Amino acid sequence: MDSFEESFAYCHHRVGATLQVAVAVDGSKVSKKALDLAVALANEKRHPDDATLDILHVKADPDAPAFLSPEHIEKECALRTTGPDLKVDAKFHALAKPADQSVEHVLAKAAEARGADILVVGATGLKVEQGAVHADSFAVMGSTCDGSLHRSDVSVAIVKATSFDTRGELGGLTFLVATDDSPAARLAFALTVSKLATPADEVHVYVNRDVDGSPTSHPDELLKHYKAACDAKKLTCVTHAGRDHTTSVADDILKLARDIGADVLLLGTNGHAGAEIIGSVSLKCARSAKCTCVVVKDPRA
Repeated sequence: MDSFEESFAYCHHRVGATLQVAVAVDGSKVSKKALDLAVALANEKRHPDDATLDILHVKADPDAPAFLSPEHIEKECALRTTGPDLKVDAKFHALAKPADQSVEHVLAKAAEARGADILVVGATGLKVEQGAVHADSFAVMGSTCDGSLHRSDVSVAIVKATSFDTRGELGGLTFLVATDDSPAARLAFALTVSKLATPADEVHVYVNRDVDGSPTSHPDELLKHYKAACDAKKLTCVTHAGRDHTTSVADDILKLARDIGADVLLLGTNGHAGAEIIGSVSLKCARSAKCTCVVVKDPRA
């Protein structure tokens, strides 16, 4: 079995027949954007494969105003998960926060307990939105987002205030997968092609052109395998290979994401949550991308 077949087989083993999406909501504007993306990914009318959506709200402030109460947020979520082009198997969960645990810890455990394949979170939450924490650029990540990224084995989709709106569209999303052809990167690609993208979407694949004799030293040959995998799924695929050696690999990826107007950027990373390992390229892209960034975690490493 070659590397691509192994990646797709492992993706199927890890995800199974049903894509399980979890999303964190706290009533902030960015968390509503995160919910919209989660709804789009789990929308049965958009993607015929089975999918479930767990909406996770952590009850962190007992003195929160009525419009931030779990009951009010649940009603808002119900409105955003219904519509003529939406068919979503969604469940709302109000989670208690023990005094000795952080919000991100509660979210991570809830997502893992429900077998989530992707946890969608807003890059910033209410504290930034209400001015309790200063944020001077879109590159900032709140503690909940940063903690979810580092402390969970679940792959994390980070939605920014600058992310494009995705109100459950039936298609037309632009995915960009950045790969170095590592097992984690191939897993990110397999997840995109197998579970996320539809024939109405566009999948872009970027390979950094190295000069060290590695497989990415010959990206055109490598990209043929990615293109063939997309063709087999009847997906539109656009390939890119390049390297500006005056900048970092992450900067090259971020520039391409901006140039093509990517809705979602996906990267793979190795390591377990216990070690809090996130690759430097993945971390910079997660923090600095203007679009939604999905960090796909490969626990085999």
